[in-house]
Amino acid sequence: MPEIQRYAGVLARHANRIALIRERYEEWNLPPYWSPPSGAVEPGETPPTGARRELQEESGLHAPTLHLAWTTRVEVDGTLTSRSWNYVTDVDDPTFAINDPDNSVLEARWFTYADAIEALKNMPYPPIAVPAIHYLTNGTQLNWHFTQTNNTWTWTLTAPARADAYDGPAVPPRS
Repeated sequence: MPEIQRYAGVLARHANRIALIRERYEEWNLPPYWSPPSGAVEPGETPPTGARRELQEESGLHAPTLHLAWTTRVEVDGTLTSRSWNYVTDVDDPTFAINDPDNSVLEARWFTYADAIEALKNMPYPPIAVPAIHYLTNGTQLNWHFTQTNNTWTWTLTAPARADAYDGPAVPPRS
């Protein structure tokens, strides 16, 4: 059975804006796209620890606290391939300082909620884009289950998102 990959991401907020990064992965052979800072949870890390590290590496922002916003499970052709935990945080210092060891991040920028939603619509990976857009639109914590069969994505969802022992209180609604 293949190893299930673990990922974590963060929607960072400041002054009613959302931080997104523009990145490019050569293996996807696609133009750069906007995404929340996110990436693989490394061995020995919990999802919150991985989320904080990814936020710092990809944007230079620091998460004083993390609140679970959504989780995902991804199946490809009937095999569970990944799980992710995605958080929201309010940052005190909005200064970007990219230090991405993968060199995939091209820039970081603050967006209004409406502009962030529009930018995320162009993201080529539904298991990140769809929940992020839904959360920015509704502020609802959900568990998402994505299935890809023959290169077609479908998804189902349940509420509320659970941290599975990796997080504490529910996320506060945006102000």
